Amino acid sequence: MIVYAEYVFLENFIMNYIILHLTSKFTKRETSKRKLCLAAAISALYAFVIFFPSLHFLFSMIMKFACSMLIIVIAYTPYKFKDFFRLLGTFYLITLIFGGAGFAMFYFTSFNGIISNGIFYTTDVSLKNIFIACGGAYILINFSWGYIQRQMSKDKVFLKVKIQIHDEIVECIGLVDTGNALKDPLTNYPVIIVEYGTLKCLLPAEISNVFSHAKSPNLDQLSNIYSNLDWVKRIRMIPYKALGTENGMLVGIKPDLVLIENDKDVKNVTNIIIAIYNNELSKEGEYRALLHPDLL
Repeated sequence: MIVYAEYVFLENFIMNYIILHLTSKFTKRETSKRKLCLAAAISALYAFVIFFPSLHFLFSMIMKFACSMLIIVIAYTPYKFKDFFRLLGTFYLITLIFGGAGFAMFYFTSFNGIISNGIFYTTDVSLKNIFIACGGAYILINFSWGYIQRQMSKDKVFLKVKIQIHDEIVECIGLVDTGNALKDPLTNYPVIIVEYGTLKCLLPAEISNVFSHAKSPNLDQLSNIYSNLDWVKRIRMIPYKALGTENGMLVGIKPDLVLIENDKDVKNVTNIIIAIYNNELSKEGEYRALLHPDLL
């Protein structure tokens, strides 16, 4: 059977790039397309080891694991072991799902292929079939991920939140809200919603007066703060949609630091926006903030 090198490379490159892209998506890890392409190309070249008998030692379990680690380092450049192993685990999980989808497609269609040293080679697969397999795996991952998130969201997760602006700090309890998908349109930072009463001591008098006299302040009402340049830079307007509100707008502020604490560790967040909610979030007073799920 003839194995065409260009097909081997192209098939592996496409699959590996999509897997790496999905790893970025599900771990919320930002990286460049250039890094993903480089990592996908290097992982695709790994399949060519079969043509060089002197390099067959690279098929050992240890070397395969080392190659996976190298791919993660090239694609994402993680600086913490925690982030590295989270990326590696997600990469393996998505790879297993894609592999299962690919084998399922090959099983139900006619193809010629061989398996050597744990690597599958095929000669007559088309780009169309590759994209069908990728699309099926992508849908399966999204469906499964959504189901897992819904199951996890059944149990309420409360975390301690500390918000700092200048030298002032306020504390409150926040609820992780999987339905909170708000992001600042200017910076794309995640948004957490906090009651005005919690934030009041952090705000200058001009902003406090606006919220004291209006449930839903707008830009015109905030015009009095233009003389305070520091707060002008912090102010954001966050659009949102909710039941009964089609084009709502929340006033947001950029804090200096947000600390999110659980039983195990403390997470420092600077790339975040606080939306001010001029009402009670919980009638029982269980929490004063709604946290964006990305913060976890």
